[in-house]
Amino acid sequence: MAVSLLLLGQALVRLRKFPLLTVCSAWLAGIVLADWLQFSPRWLLLPLLALALATVVGWRRCERAGVLLLFLSALLAGAWRMALADPRHDPLAVASLLRSAAGTGQLVVHGEVSAPPALEGHARRLTVSVMEVSSDGGLHWWPRHGEIAVFTSGTLLDDPYGPAYGDEVLLRGRLLPPSRAGAPDLQALMAFPRLAVRRHGGNPLLALLYTLRFRLAALIARALPQPEAALLVAILLGLRTPPLQPLTPLFNVTGTAHLIVPSGFKVTLLAGLLALPLQPLTRPKPDDWLLLPAQRRRSQRWLWLLCVLQLLTIAAYTVLSGAGPAALRAGFMGALLVLAPRLGRHYHVYSALAAAALAMSLADPFVLWDSGFQLSFLGTLGIVLLTPLFARPLRRLERWPAGSLLVEALAVTLAAQVATLPVFALTFAQLSFVAPLANLLTVPLLELLLLLGVAICLLGTVCFPLALVVGWLAWFPLQYVIDAVAFCARLPLAWLSTSDWPLSVPLAWGYYLLLTGALGLGWRSCPALFVSSSGNSPPQGSANRPEPGKGHGRKRGVLLGGQLALVLLLLLATGLRTLLSQDSARLVLTTFALASPSGVTGPAVLVQMAHGGVLLIDGGPDATALAHVLDRRLPFWQRRIDWLVLSAPLLSHLTGLQDATSRFEIGQALDGGVLHPGTGYALWRRTLRESGVPYQTLRQGQLLSAGQSLRLEILWPPSPLHRGGDEARNNALVLRLVAPGLRLLLLGEAAQSSYALSGLLTAVGSSSAGQDDVVLASLTAGQRPPPAFSRLLELLHPSLLVVNMTTTRSPSVAPRPNSNGPGEWPVTVPPDVKHTFFLRAPAAFTLESRQTGWSFGPTAP
Repeated sequence: MAVSLLLLGQALVRLRKFPLLTVCSAWLAGIVLADWLQFSPRWLLLPLLALALATVVGWRRCERAGVLLLFLSALLAGAWRMALADPRHDPLAVASLLRSAAGTGQLVVHGEVSAPPALEGHARRLTVSVMEVSSDGGLHWWPRHGEIAVFTSGTLLDDPYGPAYGDEVLLRGRLLPPSRAGAPDLQALMAFPRLAVRRHGGNPLLALLYTLRFRLAALIARALPQPEAALLVAILLGLRTPPLQPLTPLFNVTGTAHLIVPSGFKVTLLAGLLALPLQPLTRPKPDDWLLLPAQRRRSQRWLWLLCVLQLLTIAAYTVLSGAGPAALRAGFMGALLVLAPRLGRHYHVYSALAAAALAMSLADPFVLWDSGFQLSFLGTLGIVLLTPLFARPLRRLERWPAGSLLVEALAVTLAAQVATLPVFALTFAQLSFVAPLANLLTVPLLELLLLLGVAICLLGTVCFPLALVVGWLAWFPLQYVIDAVAFCARLPLAWLSTSDWPLSVPLAWGYYLLLTGALGLGWRSCPALFVSSSGNSPPQGSANRPEPGKGHGRKRGVLLGGQLALVLLLLLATGLRTLLSQDSARLVLTTFALASPSGVTGPAVLVQMAHGGVLLIDGGPDATALAHVLDRRLPFWQRRIDWLVLSAPLLSHLTGLQDATSRFEIGQALDGGVLHPGTGYALWRRTLRESGVPYQTLRQGQLLSAGQSLRLEILWPPSPLHRGGDEARNNALVLRLVAPGLRLLLLGEAAQSSYALSGLLTAVGSSSAGQDDVVLASLTAGQRPPPAFSRLLELLHPSLLVVNMTTTRSPSVAPRPNSNGPGEWPVTVPPDVKHTFFLRAPAAFTLESRQTGWSFGPTAP
């Protein structure tokens, strides 16, 4: 007992040198205790004031008693802050409505969108700060406060017709309990309520930065194909876009998820990139020691200018990264790292980490339950504390070429994995065994990717063709990172699922107690184990990275130059290979049956001409599905679509086309016009107008030519458009593609309109050249087409019929494989049609024109 008291006294004396660590640890412990014990704030205020007064009096009189009193004061302060924020003690909190009869019915909620929209699944998630609530349709209002999550339909992050950050909104719906996996400070949620935007507001600077974030993401998406663009957007901006969704599990199971989230390492790298061009101005001159103090301060004005620029860059990048808990932690520590030398203070990583946790939990105590904050905080602490411990056994590897980088990457990865093991297992239900290998293969490219991403964003705002060239360079390392992560994820025993394990929060606390005890014993017995062999400097991967010296900067420059040289070599080799292996096909037409995750299917037609021209007709119901098929068939440098055609203003045709409009340079946009445009069509036309894309409305009898290899004849709709009925199909665009040796009729949605088919029968019957070789049509599964459809086929008697079977909702049974017959769909095919193919999503059908003639058949989508 006496020995324990002696050790405690020695620990208290040592903690006196680090009062910020004492305050932070006690503050965080007080927040956790208040959540467990549910303290009332009024019972904590008087003891807190008494302890604070005792701490002020006893701090100088007794070293040990002063530290103990400081610890207890911070403990009570943290508990009091948590008690104030706890909605269980607030009768006006939104959470109180869930426990009352008023909250079970239809409510009208008046609030403000307090964060930028995010995509969750296939819906937009808004964070709304509630101001008042009404249970009688808006006649009477009662004040309420707290944040709720609101799910609305849509797959666009930046929707000009949808609510955005700062908008004041009215919501009509039912409040539901929050999900356990949601943000800790969300008190309730609303699923697809009726929503109206009353006015725009919010912080103008934040709104500008959030808008800039989406614009930069769109710029990167235009310069790169998917999913490489989505990966670079996540690395640079921390923004998760739909094309990244299939890759996210791979990054999770390989322990490389830190690449696609905000981190202190990225903040430090960007601050260093900004300091690089101003480095000559900040170098000390040989005669500075002769200057008087006032003159020396004036000579250091460039240092302060650089410091201010770096602080502004860190603040802007923190907001551009989403301003989430992980981004705020990284930005706060990065700002301290830049500011400390200018104030004549040494940067202490533990104090900086404590200050970040203290400031963030002071503003929002619930941040401690955010998994992003937990992984960021514990990962940084583990990297700084445990990296020297893991680096010592790996010293022998430093003899190899680039051995120091290898040792550093392995040690940092192991340290972060040990520090975050329970949180990662509880959050993602996975344990990765290939994290050291995956990080070793990918992390060295992070600096290059950040540099290329910044270059694309800067050049894209000035001269987009230059941004395209940088995008070609960035494609190779991005593709390498994707392949490396996928390779590691496919290795045997690469990861282990913990979903069936009896994991719990008490078990995680036990893990950290054991880890803390082991580290304490190790520190007491051999402190040298926790000191880097190269000194006390922290590892490169930590947020506490020091300013590089000349030798370190020279090594980084050589490494970065080697990476750029390798990328240029790969670009040259790929270009030569492409020129030497040009396809002999004169024209390739591929029709796709694409599906959205909700089960809705729709068509898309891609025409690739011999001279490199591209024609895209419709885009299917899902942007990710269209991006997948386009980027598989187009070269990665092909970022232009000459003709973009919308055959029918239906969401099953328009959703993917909207994404293609924002990702590619469009030569001309074409459609048949709309009498009563919906929101989707209005958004598409607005995107065309803002992008400066030439637009033309097509009518029956017009003729368009794309060189000598392709001609488009417009067979429908006539002028004026037909009013009433199913206007989208009655006025659907019908095209005839005429290429050397082939006439192809794109019937599309008009195959389901009796009005359009009757008009086409008249138009085709009066034409002397009415026969077509191929007919492409879209029919709804389970519905019989009009009789005029069979009569039109008899009149045209094509040799090939391709029917794209669409659905408007998720099918109750799995569809049958593609076949050469109509199967279960009642379609009457004339006997002179030699070949009939029914496409059911996901599927594709390709026709190719070569010197020997035409070839066709189903292909992989």
